[in-house]
Amino acid sequence: MFKEPVEVLPNVNYTACATLKGPDSHYGTKGMRKVTHESSGSGTKTSFTFCYAAGNNNGTSVEDGQIPEVIFYT
Repeated sequence: MFKEPVEVLPNVNYTACATLKGPDSHYGTKGMRKVTHESSGSGTKTSFTFCYAAGNNNGTSVEDGQIPEVIFYT
């Protein structure tokens, strides 16, 4: 969680990363490349598309990784 909300602009690529310390950790599987949410009130659709990041990802990927969810509001 961030201390303050972070504005995410449309059609801009962002990279999320984390440094984990301590013993081996668990990780999620079957991650989705694209997630679309439709607002029940306005019908507005918000989509997040996930892709591979360059560099050493320590065995993680879009499908198998350490970041389990993105919490957002519009």
